[in-house]
Amino acid sequence: MTIENRASGIESTREPELATQFPFINRSLATDIARILAYRKPNRIAQAKRHANSAAMIVTGVCLLGSGVGFAQEIPAHLEAEITRLRQELEASKQENQSLKKAITGEKDPALEESLAEPQNPEESLTEEVAVDEDRTDDLGEVVVRAQPRLKKLKDVPASTSVRSGEELSRELAFDLEQILKRSGNAKFDPGNARTSSLSLRGLGKQSLVDAMDPSIGTVMDGVPYLYNPLASFDHYDLAQVAVDRGPTGTDFGKNFNMGRIAITPRHPSFAPDANFSLTYGEYESYIADAAGGGTVIDNLLAWRGAIHVNKADGAYENLSNPRDTFYNRDRAAGRVQLLFTPTEDFSARISFDANTTQKESFNGNTFFDPLPSKFANGTPNTTIAASPEVRLNRRWFRDGKPNYTLDNYFRTDAFDQDSAQPTESSSKGGLVDLNWNIGDVKLASITAVRDFEFRAANDEGTPFDVNRGGDTGGHVPRFLHFSQEFRVSSKFEDMVDYQAGALYLKRDMDYNNWTSFGKDAGAWYASDAQYARLDADANGRNLMADSSDGLIRWRNRNIENDTAGIFGQGEWHVTDAFNITTGARVNYEKRKLTTNQILTDSGKGSALNRSAVNGIQLGGFDTNNNGVLTASALADPNQVAAANAAAQQYFNQATYAALTNAQRAQVGAAKSIRNGRIGNLWDYQKGVIEDVQPAFIVSPSYKFNENLTSYVSWRFSQKPGFLDVPNGFVQTIEEETANSFEIGFKSNLFGDTLALHTDFFWTEIDDYQQPALIYDEFTTNIDRSTNPNAPPVFISGSGNAAGVRIMGVEIDGSYTGIPYTSINFSGAWNDAVYTDFKNAIRPVEQRYPGAPTSYDATGENLPGAAQFTFNISPEVRYPLAALGWGKAEFHTSFTTAYTSAYNSDNALSVYGNIKANTTTDFSVGVGRSDKLFDVSLVGKNIFDNQEPIARTWNTWSPNWPQWFGVRVSSSF
Repeated sequence: MTIENRASGIESTREPELATQFPFINRSLATDIARILAYRKPNRIAQAKRHANSAAMIVTGVCLLGSGVGFAQEIPAHLEAEITRLRQELEASKQENQSLKKAITGEKDPALEESLAEPQNPEESLTEEVAVDEDRTDDLGEVVVRAQPRLKKLKDVPASTSVRSGEELSRELAFDLEQILKRSGNAKFDPGNARTSSLSLRGLGKQSLVDAMDPSIGTVMDGVPYLYNPLASFDHYDLAQVAVDRGPTGTDFGKNFNMGRIAITPRHPSFAPDANFSLTYGEYESYIADAAGGGTVIDNLLAWRGAIHVNKADGAYENLSNPRDTFYNRDRAAGRVQLLFTPTEDFSARISFDANTTQKESFNGNTFFDPLPSKFANGTPNTTIAASPEVRLNRRWFRDGKPNYTLDNYFRTDAFDQDSAQPTESSSKGGLVDLNWNIGDVKLASITAVRDFEFRAANDEGTPFDVNRGGDTGGHVPRFLHFSQEFRVSSKFEDMVDYQAGALYLKRDMDYNNWTSFGKDAGAWYASDAQYARLDADANGRNLMADSSDGLIRWRNRNIENDTAGIFGQGEWHVTDAFNITTGARVNYEKRKLTTNQILTDSGKGSALNRSAVNGIQLGGFDTNNNGVLTASALADPNQVAAANAAAQQYFNQATYAALTNAQRAQVGAAKSIRNGRIGNLWDYQKGVIEDVQPAFIVSPSYKFNENLTSYVSWRFSQKPGFLDVPNGFVQTIEEETANSFEIGFKSNLFGDTLALHTDFFWTEIDDYQQPALIYDEFTTNIDRSTNPNAPPVFISGSGNAAGVRIMGVEIDGSYTGIPYTSINFSGAWNDAVYTDFKNAIRPVEQRYPGAPTSYDATGENLPGAAQFTFNISPEVRYPLAALGWGKAEFHTSFTTAYTSAYNSDNALSVYGNIKANTTTDFSVGVGRSDKLFDVSLVGKNIFDNQEPIARTWNTWSPNWPQWFGVRVSSSF
């Protein structure tokens, strides 16, 4: 059969050449395609652009399906009809010869690609392309089509980068950063809730979040840099790719980050229609649903794309006090809609809006308890046992309160029992406007973005007793604004340099509140042994103990304003065809402002036991010593005497405080001491502002030895701004963090282009690394020195700096396609991350024995969370089943195994915080159509049930995510 061409002047000189290029195509079909290619009748370019992609895919599909002996003599009727339809489309659109030729042969026509491709972020697009493997398998009668290794697109980039495609992540249900980074090289998600989780690169980054602090490892969502990583704590869906750039960044676009960035790029609108959906059901009543699609709204003018994502599941651990809430549950729903406006070939505007609905997930309090060790590290008895939960729970108050609750319940490891714990709530929504102009060789871009975020935690002390009231205990972000405006320009100067430059303004304005609330059991829980014995002696004392904390609510507010304004530029200088030098510079103006206060919002039932004032905040009570004796200043103050008399009347039915016995006054003193400990320090508004100008640099020569080997060296310098914190009522400045990073790398394609292997060695010196440290407590020191001018200074844990950190290591990223029907991605690293100068570290808990120095020198020790060895491997096999007579069916299977060596999970480096070396494997196996019209898969996570804890201290540990299996059905069309 041949395609009849009714136009005159058709040339057939392309037949032999095409048949030579595609020897597996039968002769008559090659003749027909050659005639189509030779068709030169004038056409309308707009129609050609609209139909080129679909026509090229159909022609290519006909060519591929035409291979093999079984197809050499005769074309089935359905294919003949398809070819006829193709001819009609080609004639109707009057497609240009050269454009269609390039589409069939796998080349790209610049005019078509420029008009049909998605608008890209100014950073280089690293997504996969599909290529044809012409090593035909005659027994199966078809050509294998598979993705070229993504790393081949990175071989000329002088940096250490890992890239994972959205399709690959979706296949194994990798939606959150924990799952995504498991598949990336030398990157890690450190578990927590939306606020307290953290990101690590090269062994650095695992520290408790301080809201005022900029991240060392940044996140970039759809080209927008975030100054607050909780914005990226939600699921990520309908992705094009995720790129992990290791090492200081920021002279090319966006914001500079000292240790690297994680860039997440969703799929953008296109004029080519497409749609896909997937449904998953699995253990723990898991329901995961995804749907995405888009296409043309107005030809060549307006396109759209929309996506929705739902991820719901029960948790693996029940809360016995509230069975509706299970720990490690999922409660996520999100959606995104985008519009692409292309009024001319040189201008495009993309508008995007997305929302993550309020998710309620139980993670806080996910700790099981162990008995406290009996001794400190020096062998002396552990004196903290006297105030331990196991001692408190043996008190009559708790035995009588819940007779069925024993220490066995407290130490159980299969469920939690927390009366006040509530799921953590978080949500976020925002949008962007992305404008792109092409003016000759100059490309201009503007991206404007705004986003909000809301968070609320409700925490419990870990028991079913009314100690901490979760409804009013925990962090809360009630107001949040993240705004950014960035302008970029990119071009080249002859063949000498390719450059890009820009300016960025970024603002984060937020309120963070911290609530602490206590219940009727808090007095008995927090009392010392002596205080408890004194108060539990009679009914009056028990009333005092219950009221000492019941209903008390303390509230701390922080208003944080972080402003960044910067200009940046980067150029790639082409010294020779093989030798290039990348240079870049950046200058930022950084302003950090903090306003804070801490007050009581509710004095509760024990308001009569208040002090007169705390740090200038009037409370309306009276002052005594620990034995309940009024101080001299209280006796001289009629208001305090009246308050003391009111307390005597309320608790002992005595008209005056002076009428109380010594034993009764001692009970008042004990109750007031318990209460004072819960109130702590209070302060009126404290303000602070710091400003700085900070540079960043990069110099990176690279040399291309040949098409298969490129090497580079780089020096990168970056600074992270300091910030303000209020550890105990006084504003303190945490110094800026400075990183000097050196790197040498090799990027190669080996074994006939089947192995892409990238490796690098890095060495980074960090000055004033921002992390928890021992800091000066001015408030407590002043109190001590008010009675003893020679009292020593007091130090507490808080935000601070480690004077010196050094990290070095070796990284590899690879992709191998030398096995038929198989692709293998892998990455690994050896890290050595140590403190070179950290004399003000927080002392590990087992070393806090009586008489021990307050400070601790951690110099020479590895950083918390820094595993020495990490490795992950992700093979995928896709095997066509045509030989079994199943047409377009294919079998596929894949797995991802992630290994980490031992590391210390405790920020204070307690020996009890060690996590053993462990391995986690996710798995997928299924059958579907090669055109992805239908697929069904069995998916497993943590299939070998790795139960090594994710965190430990000397008496607590947090369980790993459990083994899970589910079934996924998907379709793309």
